[in-house]
Amino acid sequence: MLPGFLQSSYARYKADTNTFATWLLETANQCGYQPPALSAAVPTSQKAKRNGKNNASDANPLHYSATTKDLQKFAEGDSTTNKRHAHFITTLEQICETLEWKTTQSSKPPPTSDVQSDDGDAERFLTNKFAVLMVEEPRDTAQTQKTPAESKKIVKVTVDEEDDNEATDSHLSQLFFKTLCLLQDLNNIRTFISITWSEYRDKKIDLMNAAVVTDSALQLTRDLVEEVEADWCTSLTKEGDDVQSIVFNLAVFTRGISAAPSIEIGLPYNKNMADVADWCYMATKVLLESFAKVLQADHQPVFKKGYFGSYDPKADRGRMSLGQKFNEDKIILLSILPEFCMIDTFKIQIPTEDAITRGLVEFAQTKRATLWLCFASQIFLDVHHVMRHSTMSAFGDLRMSGLRIQKTIDDYLQLSKTHPQPKFWPKEGDEEIRNISSTVKSWIIQDLFLDIRVFSGLDKIGSTPEKHELFSQHAILCGLILFSLNTRMQSVGHQLVTQWYDVQQLAFLHNLVINTPTNKDLTWPDMDAFVKIHGESHIFVGSRPKNAKESLNRLELATGISSAANFARDSRSKRFHTPNGKNSRVLKPTTAVANLFFAHYVGGCEEGAGIVNIDRILDELSQKSKLESSSKELQRANPELIITRKWSYTHNIDALQLLAFLKTKLFEEEPVILYNYFGMHKRSVELLRLIRDKEHQKFVQYFTSAYMPDESFISNIVILIHHVAQGSAQNARAMGLASGGAEIVSRIVMSAGDVMREYLKKNGDVACKELRVFCKNKKPIQDGVTYDKGQSDELVYSWLSLEDVLGPKGVASLMTGIPIA
Repeated sequence: MLPGFLQSSYARYKADTNTFATWLLETANQCGYQPPALSAAVPTSQKAKRNGKNNASDANPLHYSATTKDLQKFAEGDSTTNKRHAHFITTLEQICETLEWKTTQSSKPPPTSDVQSDDGDAERFLTNKFAVLMVEEPRDTAQTQKTPAESKKIVKVTVDEEDDNEATDSHLSQLFFKTLCLLQDLNNIRTFISITWSEYRDKKIDLMNAAVVTDSALQLTRDLVEEVEADWCTSLTKEGDDVQSIVFNLAVFTRGISAAPSIEIGLPYNKNMADVADWCYMATKVLLESFAKVLQADHQPVFKKGYFGSYDPKADRGRMSLGQKFNEDKIILLSILPEFCMIDTFKIQIPTEDAITRGLVEFAQTKRATLWLCFASQIFLDVHHVMRHSTMSAFGDLRMSGLRIQKTIDDYLQLSKTHPQPKFWPKEGDEEIRNISSTVKSWIIQDLFLDIRVFSGLDKIGSTPEKHELFSQHAILCGLILFSLNTRMQSVGHQLVTQWYDVQQLAFLHNLVINTPTNKDLTWPDMDAFVKIHGESHIFVGSRPKNAKESLNRLELATGISSAANFARDSRSKRFHTPNGKNSRVLKPTTAVANLFFAHYVGGCEEGAGIVNIDRILDELSQKSKLESSSKELQRANPELIITRKWSYTHNIDALQLLAFLKTKLFEEEPVILYNYFGMHKRSVELLRLIRDKEHQKFVQYFTSAYMPDESFISNIVILIHHVAQGSAQNARAMGLASGGAEIVSRIVMSAGDVMREYLKKNGDVACKELRVFCKNKKPIQDGVTYDKGQSDELVYSWLSLEDVLGPKGVASLMTGIPIA
C-alpha cells in the first residue's frame, strides 16, 4: 500500500480541486450568496479547534457535495463581485477545458517526446498549480449586503465531475482519467530514473545510490498501479482484458488508425501508434507474453545466442528505426529472462532481491504480464540503454568493492590470529564477518549461477552464457548487493569498534598528545574523519578535553569504569579495566537514510522497512529547518530545505520530490557508509602495541607485570598513560614546578606522541585514501583535505591508491578476472 504521506497526481488533483471549491463556496457565502441546494453531510469530526481554542461556529462544519455546474453558479453575482473573482472564473474555465473529454479530437495521452497543443493543458494541470493558487480576500461588503450567520461556518466541498443524470458514464470517465494520471506518473518516474543512471554513468553518484533510488521508485509505482488496477477490476467485462490494452485500443479507435501491426518493419503494433505503445508499455508486454508461451512446468528455458540477431552495444540507438529498436529490446530482454527462471527453478537465494528480480521470478510462475511488470521491464531496458557503452561498469564496481571487502576481512582474520579470542567479542560477530566473506566469494569472485548450470547439465543445452551473465546485465541488482555488503560491513564494524573500544581510546590519546606544544602539528586524518562521523560530543562525552585530568575523567565516563581515585589506590591489587562492550558508549549509525533501508535489503525485505518510513527523516529535518534561517536566498540554494519546509506545512510530498530527496541524502551518506572500521581497528591495535613495546618497563614499574593480562586488553594502556600523565601533573604542582596555570607535560605522553608521529606518516590516512578511490562524493569528510584533482592526475592517483587498498593480488584479480588464490 502506498504510504499515506505520498500522493499520486490523481489524488493530488482531487484534493486540490476540493480545496479550490471550498474556497469558492466560502468566498461566495461571505459575499452574501447562499449555497444553491447542495447536498450536505454531517462531518465525521464533530469538533474542530482553531488556534487551540474551541469555537462555537466551528463545532459542526458542513460537508457539501457539488458538481462543476454548481461551482459555476458560485461564481455568478453582481458586477463588482464578478470583477473581484475574474481571476477565479478564468482559472475555472481553464480547468473545465483541461478536463473536458474531447471525443471528436485526438485522445492521444501525453507523450514521452512530441508535445502537442492539447497535451499542454494536461501538462499544466499535472504541474499542480492549484496547490499554490493565491486568492485575494473580498473587501468588506457589509454596507450593501448583510452576510448571513451561516457564512461563519467552515465548510468542506467535494467536487463531483458529473451531474447525477450523467452518473452512468461518470465512473468510467473517472477511471480513464485516473489511468491517464497514473501513466503520466509512471512516465515522469521513468524519466527521473533514466537521468539517475546517466548521473551514475557520468560518475556523479555511486552505484548504491542509483540502485536504491530505482528500486524504491519501482516499489512505489507497484502500489500506484495496483490501486488503479483494483478500480478497474469491477469494470472489465472480458477475461483477459487489461488496462494497457484498453488504453491502447481506445487511442487506436479515436485516431481512426488501423490496428494491424507494422510487420514489414518488425513491429507488433502499428508504427503510427508507437508513441502510445511506448507510453503504456505495449512493447514489453508483447515480449513478456511471447516468453510466457515457452514456459513449461519442470522445464528450464535456455537462450540460443544469435537467434534474434546480435546485440551491438556500440551502435547508436538514436539512429535506429522503430523496428530495430524493438528487435534490440527483444535480444536484451529475452536473453536474460532465462536467468530469472533459474532463480525460480533452483530456488536460488540471492544476497538481496530487487523489485525487478522479484517481479520476473513471480512471472515465471504466473505467466501474467501486469502493467507494473511491463513498466519494470522497461526500466530494466532503459538502464541498459543508458549504460550501453559500459554495461559491465556496474558489475565492475561491484567486483572492485567485493575485492576490497575481501582484503579487509582477510586482514582482520590475520590480525585475530595474533591475540586470544576476546571474551567480550561474541562468536556471532565473527560468524557474520565470515558470512560476508562467503557472499563475496560465491557471488562476486566466483559465479554461483555458472556452477549450478554446470552441475545440472544446462551448460550443454543452448548457448553457454558468459560468466556473471545476470550481474553484467542487471545493474540495479549489482547496486543493491553492493549496498547490502557495505552496510553489513558498516554494522559489524560498529560492533567491533564498540566492543574493543580501541579506536575511541586512541582518539583520547591523540587529543591529549596534540594538546602538547611540540605536537600541535601531529595530524591523523583517519581519526579526524572518525570523530567527525560520530560527533565530538559522543566520542569525548562533550567537547574535546583540554588536559590529562579532564581527559581521564571523560574517558572513565565513556568506558564506564571505576573512578580515578579507586583505580589509582592500591593499583597493584586492583583489577584493571575489563572491556566488555556493555558499559562503553555504543557507536550508532549516523547514516539515517541508509539505515532505513538496512532492514529491507539486509534483513530479508521486512514489511514496513525502506522508503515507507522516510517520513521519520522528514519529520526530523523539518524540525531542524525551523531553527534555521528562513531567507529566500537560502531556500533557493538548498533544495532539501525547500522539501522539508513543504513537509512541515503539508505533511505530504510528491513521488519525484521524495526520490530526489532520497538521492541527495544517499549521496551525502556514501563516504560514511564506506568508512573502513576494520582497518581502523587493525591500525589501532598496531599502534597500541608499538607504544606498549616502547614503554613496557615503565608500565611494569607503575602497575606491575599484570597490567595487561593478554593482547585483547591492549587498549588499557591508554588509561594507564592517562593515570601516569595525571600523576605527573599533580606532582609538578605539588613541587611548584607548574606556574601561571601551565601544566607540565608527562614524559610518557611525549613518548606516545613520538611513536604516533612515526607510525602515522605511512598509516595516518589509509581510510581516507580508500574513500578517495571508492567514493563518487569527493567532498571531504574531514576539514582541510582537498579531494579535487585534475582528471588525469586523479586517474593516476586512483590506480596507485587502488594497489595500496586492494594489494597487488587484488589488482591482478580485478584486471584478469581470475579469483585470488
